[in-house]
Amino acid sequence: MKRLLGCGTLTLTGGGLGLVSGRQLLGVTGRVETAIAVFGLLIGLGFLAGSGVLLRSELRTKHVLRVAGWNLLGVVATSAVLVLILLYQRSSGGTLLAPLFSGTIIVGVSATAHVLIGVNDVRRIRARNLARQREKTTVMNRLIRHDLKHSAQVLLGLGDVLAGTPDPDVDVIGDRVRTVGSDLAEIDNQVGTVTDLIETEEVDREPVAVGPLVEESVTELRPQFPDATVSVSADDKARALAGDPLKIAVSELIENALVHGGDPATVEIRVAAERRTVTVSISDAGPGIPATERELVNGEQEVTQLTHSNGLGLWLSKWVVEAYGGRLEFQEPDGDGATVTLRLDRAE
Repeated sequence: MKRLLGCGTLTLTGGGLGLVSGRQLLGVTGRVETAIAVFGLLIGLGFLAGSGVLLRSELRTKHVLRVAGWNLLGVVATSAVLVLILLYQRSSGGTLLAPLFSGTIIVGVSATAHVLIGVNDVRRIRARNLARQREKTTVMNRLIRHDLKHSAQVLLGLGDVLAGTPDPDVDVIGDRVRTVGSDLAEIDNQVGTVTDLIETEEVDREPVAVGPLVEESVTELRPQFPDATVSVSADDKARALAGDPLKIAVSELIENALVHGGDPATVEIRVAAERRTVTVSISDAGPGIPATERELVNGEQEVTQLTHSNGLGLWLSKWVVEAYGGRLEFQEPDGDGATVTLRLDRAE
């Protein structure tokens, strides 16, 4: 309701400007008067359009109200000044030509300036809040990664101690502990690489042969999924503008398909070079990616304590791809299975 009222003030401002300017436009014949009336009409239409954009924008309601407040300040303050000037002119015997129209144009210009100030004010506040959130995230990331690395080192140490003991059961436990420690260390390395990538102001992009990169990722993952069926079709001309971290994105998507692609998994990978882009499509025969998971990764649903992703892989892939100016797309066929497509700019 508050958001609607805030946008309503801009609508009223635009409607008033448009009504007075349109009425004046119908009764003028001179070029100057016509130009001024058209100018006022355009300002009014701009306010009406801006009100609709503001209503549907991603700005928080309090920020919308802040912009509306600046608009009201411009209208009220300028109107008050004009009333004082008009009263002074009348008391001194002077007259003003078309006071309503003249005053409306002045108020419209002032309101426009104040709305622009309000928008800039909101942008400044959002930038400051974003900087604070980023600082908190950076601190939390460092703390979590420190604990993750420490836990990985402890597990690797315990695994080395337990593995190779005469007791077969203890030996198996040692191998398992050591594997978990290695997995944690790998996750730490991947998170560190992706964090550095997305925090870089300007990411360096260079031609990357996508086909061999996909083949290498499949080769590394095959021992973990010996029963899986994986087919790769790659265009030799598929060279994308990216970097080494692209392998993280590709490997995570392939591993996700292998884990959820059926029992045993059936995965089909297609690398294609289009006119301006390179695509990597990974399809599986599993139950598909849950709608909530897709909506969270796509940003269509907010991450909360109750609605959150179950894994890190899709997020890592999304961040890497977007860091290189690409995007991640999800397609759900009519039957079982899912297709995730990674799309990047093609290298010349």
